[in-house]
Amino acid sequence: MSVAVQMSHPQKNTTSWTVSTSPELVRFSLGQQEILKIFSQPIANKMQGMCRFEKGFERLLPLFRGLIGLGKPASLSLIYDFNRAQVFFTFSQAEINEVENFFSKVIDMLKKEVRFKQILEKVIENNRRHLAEQALLQSSLHSVNWD
Repeated sequence: MSVAVQMSHPQKNTTSWTVSTSPELVRFSLGQQEILKIFSQPIANKMQGMCRFEKGFERLLPLFRGLIGLGKPASLSLIYDFNRAQVFFTFSQAEINEVENFFSKVIDMLKKEVRFKQILEKVIENNRRHLAEQALLQSSLHSVNWD
């Protein structure tokens, strides 16, 4: 499985999150399954938008909040809706580049976390299989009568 950030914008062909004068949609996907969608649009001298975690990935919202808290741009204001796994945000258009870079870093860290959890699940599964095989082998050895 691969993790990717995909951009849906008719005028640009890039994989980084960018902000322009037209509404945008950024998708953060795991294989074919979308994990996070980010919508944004300009309103007067501000940008506003929403991040929404898709069903099954709501557990990433606290991590997202923690990563945001590590040092967000000054004008970036966020409102969290944990019941719906959404985050509403606004920021000054003067900080577009700073916010763009910030969200790119947060998404990169989320990608790394998702990859880590995938690998950890495989390691745990392999370890459980190994322990089950060892237990079966031990029980087989102990049930044999040695003369």
